[in-house]
Amino acid sequence: MNAATAERGACWVVAPPVPQDLYRILLLRKNGSELLVTGKRPPFTLPCVEIPKWERVAENMNAVVGKRFGISSVCLFAPDLSVATTGKGQPLYQVMETRKADVAAPEGTYWLPVDSFPDQSFADAQDSRALTNTLRQILEFENGESIGAFGKPGWIEALSSWAQHEVDLYGLCLSGEFRQLNASPTFALLRFETNRSAVWFKAVGEPNLREFPISVTLARLFPGFVPVVVATHPVWHGWLTTEFTGSTLDEVTDACAWERAAQTLGELQIASVGMTDQLLEAGCRDLRVTSLLTLVDPFLEAMSRLMERQQKTPPLVLDRDELLTLGSRIKEALSELAELGIPDTLGHLDFNPGNILWSADQCMFLDWAEAYVGPPFLTFEYLRTHLVRTQREDVGLSAGVINEYETKWRTALSPEVVAAALNLAPVLAVFVYAAGTEGWRNPTLLGEPRAAGYLRSLTRRMHGEMQRLQDRSQLCCN
Repeated sequence: MNAATAERGACWVVAPPVPQDLYRILLLRKNGSELLVTGKRPPFTLPCVEIPKWERVAENMNAVVGKRFGISSVCLFAPDLSVATTGKGQPLYQVMETRKADVAAPEGTYWLPVDSFPDQSFADAQDSRALTNTLRQILEFENGESIGAFGKPGWIEALSSWAQHEVDLYGLCLSGEFRQLNASPTFALLRFETNRSAVWFKAVGEPNLREFPISVTLARLFPGFVPVVVATHPVWHGWLTTEFTGSTLDEVTDACAWERAAQTLGELQIASVGMTDQLLEAGCRDLRVTSLLTLVDPFLEAMSRLMERQQKTPPLVLDRDELLTLGSRIKEALSELAELGIPDTLGHLDFNPGNILWSADQCMFLDWAEAYVGPPFLTFEYLRTHLVRTQREDVGLSAGVINEYETKWRTALSPEVVAAALNLAPVLAVFVYAAGTEGWRNPTLLGEPRAAGYLRSLTRRMHGEMQRLQDRSQLCCN
């Protein structure tokens, strides 16, 4: 087959369909007093839509409901069905509300009072249970029995009013158009359009409450490295920021973008030297070497128990002796790192390309729920690892990114210290990523097969990185 024939044949190749999730919608109107149903008389059914699997639910749901039914809506939450339904194959539900109280019902559907659905009103009894649980949850949010500012009907109006009041000082006026990217009772992420540049609102709940004070503190301490915070709402653990005009690093193919990210990370970390107390007070994790040394034994003991529970091989099961040896070598690597005299700085355990905004002349860093104070070079190792995993893994680009970060740190440290720290970073970065959060201490999480398998895989990788570190050391000695 020649090139022309191959090109013509390519026209017949059909892309595989995008997997879809089917959702049943509990769409409310008039402050949650009315529900949209199909059918004028029992048995009723709920409207259904399909959205791409593994993508943002709120953004896709709002778009599909607008396109299919002509209704402007916002998402509230996914109802708690842990008691109402059991087993596999249960339908997915999303609670939503209209943005206009008087919006008409689409053809074939009807707005009915939520209290007009006795038992057996729905063709599927699961829909009835889902509605009952939804109304119970809303009542608990409104009465303060449960935390959920964004689970109450009408929350978008309250948020919009607050945001408009705050941006008045900057001469901005909300246009009424917005994108809702995340939805849950305690989490929110929205982009509001204005008469000029857009603004973003983010709010967090457990287990990410620390992200609120950290983000506000970083905006105060390091302007130019993180988005500008224009207002805060402490009750909602939310903050409003200006929009950075640029793209996330995973959306660009320019090698300069990755190099600029590495350079800017070094600048931010050097700027954070000496601010340990302020960063820890804001909620950053304490991952200084002294703290990390105390984690080695309990973490690997937990991993030993997980390895014993592994039922299939491969993958490799590390026995207790191997894990004890690994623990000793991690402690040695941490001690060696401490001896280098590198100052503790701000770090980011989730430093991935999606959390990095880039433009031609600036980089900004987002999503600081996993901020820490400790060895700086570990954060760069996360960036380098993501680079290797992408299609932009050519040696020249990787070397250029490393060089930019090294060059920045050589203004504060000797070349020998920088080189030694980068050599230790691969194994220590895996250890800190695995042990630096509290997940491995949670018995419930460890009981979940996927979580247990992931932690075992990180431990195996740690073991492999340590072996490579030992091999490099022997090579240098020879």
